Amino acid sequence: MVQYISAARRGVLLAFVMLVSVVTASATVAGPDAEAFTQRLIDQGVQILRNTADPGRKVKFREFITQYADVRKTARFTLGNYARTAAPADVDTFVEAFKDYAVAIYETQLDKYKGESLKVVGSVDNKPGDYIVKTVVQGGSGSDAMRIDFRMSGGNGAYKFYDISVEGAWLGISQQEQFKSFLEQNRGSVPALTADLKARTQRILTGGK
Repeated sequence: MVQYISAARRGVLLAFVMLVSVVTASATVAGPDAEAFTQRLIDQGVQILRNTADPGRKVKFREFITQYADVRKTARFTLGNYARTAAPADVDTFVEAFKDYAVAIYETQLDKYKGESLKVVGSVDNKPGDYIVKTVVQGGSGSDAMRIDFRMSGGNGAYKFYDISVEGAWLGISQQEQFKSFLEQNRGSVPALTADLKARTQRILTGGK
């Protein structure tokens, strides 16, 4: 009887391990379409930033972000539960302010690499239509290579990114934590956060923090 139970347990354990293996394998299948799109996207964005002699560079980069970044999705994510409880008009105003903030943040991050290239090295399929595309700074190697990942949504050659990770730190998650702290200290006032966000954007644009 003891031997029968042990064998049954081993069978269940084996089935569980096989199931986990299948799930893990399916979650790490690369998305070549998403990878190719992301590489073109990166090349285009960095090329805009490299052209420092172009007086319209900032306008072009803003248009680039507006076209390829799902700013509204990111903005609502950073608000957390407040995106559902705040007045819709306040959320819309926040999203517009967040767009300016996102352009400034993304420009600051990508501008660091305008003299280099980012190379796509793989991807993870989180679920249908949701990918993490992994890149490294061209020229780096092994553990010393700077890792920058892009969270992408979409499919069939049409994608938008909604978060960027630098060395494992996701900007959206970091912003959500910062905004949550601010809102908790300001009675959940999204308009107050919007005003603070505009001030942050100005500091970034003028070289502050």
